Amino acid sequence: MRFMVSNLVTLATVVTLSAQLPQPALEDVGPVWEVTTQCSIPNESNNGTCTSPTECPAYATINNPEDLSSVGRLSFLKRIQCNSEGTGGICCPLAKRYKTPTLNETLPKRIRHKTTRVHSRFGNDDEVCGYQSFVPKIRGGEIANIDEFPWMAMLLYELKESQKIVHGCGGALISKNFVITAAHCVTGKDYDNKGPLKYVRLREYNVYDDPDCVIEHNFQDCSEEKIDSEPVRIIVHPEYDPNFRHKYHDIALIEISRVPSYTDFLRHICLPEPKLDNGVAPGKRFSVSGWGRTDIFRQQLGNNALSPIKLKVVLPYVEPEQCRRVFRAQQLEIGPGQLCAGGEKAKDTCGGDSGSPLMFYDVKAGAWVLTGIVSLGVRDCGTEGIPGVYTNVRQYLDWIKANAQM
Repeated sequence: MRFMVSNLVTLATVVTLSAQLPQPALEDVGPVWEVTTQCSIPNESNNGTCTSPTECPAYATINNPEDLSSVGRLSFLKRIQCNSEGTGGICCPLAKRYKTPTLNETLPKRIRHKTTRVHSRFGNDDEVCGYQSFVPKIRGGEIANIDEFPWMAMLLYELKESQKIVHGCGGALISKNFVITAAHCVTGKDYDNKGPLKYVRLREYNVYDDPDCVIEHNFQDCSEEKIDSEPVRIIVHPEYDPNFRHKYHDIALIEISRVPSYTDFLRHICLPEPKLDNGVAPGKRFSVSGWGRTDIFRQQLGNNALSPIKLKVVLPYVEPEQCRRVFRAQQLEIGPGQLCAGGEKAKDTCGGDSGSPLMFYDVKAGAWVLTGIVSLGVRDCGTEGIPGVYTNVRQYLDWIKANAQM
């Protein structure tokens, strides 16, 4: 539901999730880039070539989202992700088809229940903020790891007419009982037309499974069950105006019931405290994650369908003056509480990603920092030269702390 701007038109996207309620449809180092050209394919003796998914005919035959309820197919798709010249790709076979596009589903399951407690950085409730259970490695591809970005939240809405539960926005856990998101995800015309926020979902990965599993070596690595929490209170920034097209102050907090103990699949992200690096500088790159619209399933689901799997993308920081020049052509003015990232072909946030976090990995702190919140962009996501617009979270730190009792 990222707020779309194209000829002054907005677009809100939701997807119905097919299962029953509440199932809707080391050392601290920075992200490591691994660039490859030749790559290996599971179940095949010959190497493949790392290339764009759109340039691999064989890939189009195996990425049907309906098959993602199969842990073997999902795990195969993850295994063939690769990185070519710094861009996300997949390992494409020389033949027209993959020989056996699945992994062994009979392997034993291991569910990780480990509770994680580490030294608090800023306060009693800030244990393990921004920490992941593995060193980030950007190998390319769009599918996130099962325990990657464990603060991600999926916002679920109840449609007025059908009472179906649908996904429309993302968010991020910032404490044990507060999620941050975009204001336009919880107020305004699109929100009123769609229906009320019903649940905030945590520990989500694949909407088709609960618990979620992926195949790792000789076992299935499984998460704990998803958490669906009803919103206790929604706090929209007082200066946000849903009728103001520039979307200034597009930020909101959702209070939920206090979450259980932290594990590899549930933690909160660090707020951009002054002593942390939030990546707002030339040459820096961010990560964004969510369940928004994506080319990876477009052929099967259509242009407006959302992803059933948690995805990720890496985006460059765009300096303010460059961003202002771009959006003046759209008759938009970028304000001091906004920042821009992206502008690379086929790499962007899109419909359904609204409210999701723009994140930077602070190498010295060994933690992920919340830099921005997905807010608005042009309708044609991933257009070269046109970045996305994000709410600059550091500008709202005092408001966040005052309202989230931090």
